[in-house]
Amino acid sequence: MARVSKKVSAAQREAENTPHRIWKTAIYARLSDFDDVLRDTESLEVQISYIKEYINHRDDLILLDVFADKRCTGMNFDRPEFERLLKALQERKTDCIVVKDFSRLGRNFVETGQYLEQVFPLFGVRFIAINDNYDSLSRQSRDGMLVPIKSMINEMYSKDLSQKIQSCFRSKEARGEIYTPVPFGYKKDQKNHLVLDEEVSDVVVRIFLWKKSGMKEREIAKKLSAQGIPTPFTRRCQLGYMRNTSRVKDPTWQPAFVTKVLENPVYTGTMVYNRIAYDETYRKIGQNSREDWRMVPDSHPAIISWELFDEVSALREAEQAVKEERKKWCRQRRKNNPNIFKGRIFCKECGEKLVCHWQSDDSLYFYCKFCHVSISEKDLWNGIHQELHQRLEEHKNLKKLIQKNSGKSVLETQKVALNRKIEQLSGSIVRLESQKRSSYEQYVLGKISKEKFLELKQGLENEITTLRQTKAEKEKELAVVQEELQQKKQIAGSTEVLLTADNLQQYVKKIEVDRRKITYTEFLL
Repeated sequence: MARVSKKVSAAQREAENTPHRIWKTAIYARLSDFDDVLRDTESLEVQISYIKEYINHRDDLILLDVFADKRCTGMNFDRPEFERLLKALQERKTDCIVVKDFSRLGRNFVETGQYLEQVFPLFGVRFIAINDNYDSLSRQSRDGMLVPIKSMINEMYSKDLSQKIQSCFRSKEARGEIYTPVPFGYKKDQKNHLVLDEEVSDVVVRIFLWKKSGMKEREIAKKLSAQGIPTPFTRRCQLGYMRNTSRVKDPTWQPAFVTKVLENPVYTGTMVYNRIAYDETYRKIGQNSREDWRMVPDSHPAIISWELFDEVSALREAEQAVKEERKKWCRQRRKNNPNIFKGRIFCKECGEKLVCHWQSDDSLYFYCKFCHVSISEKDLWNGIHQELHQRLEEHKNLKKLIQKNSGKSVLETQKVALNRKIEQLSGSIVRLESQKRSSYEQYVLGKISKEKFLELKQGLENEITTLRQTKAEKEKELAVVQEELQQKKQIAGSTEVLLTADNLQQYVKKIEVDRRKITYTEFLL
């Protein structure tokens, strides 16, 4: 018989030779989506209870922690609790792992084998699979063929199970059954078909009509909360679809709840499947296009029409396009105009740092997250310069310097104002371009006539042209001001003490702002 060669790490040999050792034990349990669908008995509670019973009958094991991954596939190891377990191994907080069987660790033949034969032995970790009668501390278990054979079987089982699950889903889809959480506004009958939830179905109509009228998701959520409408989760608990109702702590509508209602075509009376895109490990990666949807029309009572759904969807897409353009522009603006006050501006009331934020009119302001303290960038600069002049008046030897550079101070003010104006014009152009695209979408969807569209288009193009001309003029003015500043800088040399955006951090140590928007500046002069 050929000799079987097996490398064993020094940590593993030490573990084997340690007499009467007490192992710091961790339980690992896992439950996949497949287990949920098939009503498997492998619940996390059952697994953990079973393993605890095993540990309690062992004198060499002491339980220190439990790691449980729910709704995680066994085909990869990208699991939050398993990553936490690996961290515990690295920090030497545990040196023994117990599972119910190999399949709970993983169903991927290659990766599971790597952990059992390389990773765990490297850290001197003992691994026990109860139902498979496997203990890595036993040489017989480690040298046998059980591990590779079981891993191959588990992987084959997982792939076969996946096919069966998909077949099961297709059968349910053909019958128009619901196998996902019941949408807000509906209940399900004994055959898993959707029926109207008379108590809240009218709320769905209101949400769509409010959105059509131009309300934002946040405004709708606030209005629903004020009216005492139960949230989707709360309603599912009321209907008995949720077993664990302890999560119902804050029955407040969130914008995300409203979004979930607005983007679900189920309210048209059509059961839609394959809306969500998954990768090969069944993790959500986004939404499929409408062409990839599997639809069963007239499978249940409709709450809204397809026309209303499409109209609201087009409106939301236009809003999203504007948001993306806005985000892109703001990112570029922050890149070109970094926060020069970062780390230096504080709340006078509580001592916390103020946070900067761009307002809708493209101006910058600072606010305290804890107090009602805020100040605009313009008022902040005015306050600092006023304090600076007062400080210089107190120091006769510096008074001449500020007088010497007064001309430059005016130019710096002009520079700041021109930069701000150019940024405002750029933002206005971006918004008008988005409005132009939105009007075209409305025309395509038949919401406005061709004449109205052409009228809107011409008006927006005229505004954009005017703004671009104004922007070009301001850019020319800015170039002139920058040239004059450069000349004065060359004349002044290195003796100037003028506070600008470039030297702010050189001369200012700390700025405090109170509720009256008054600044208190600590200079380094």
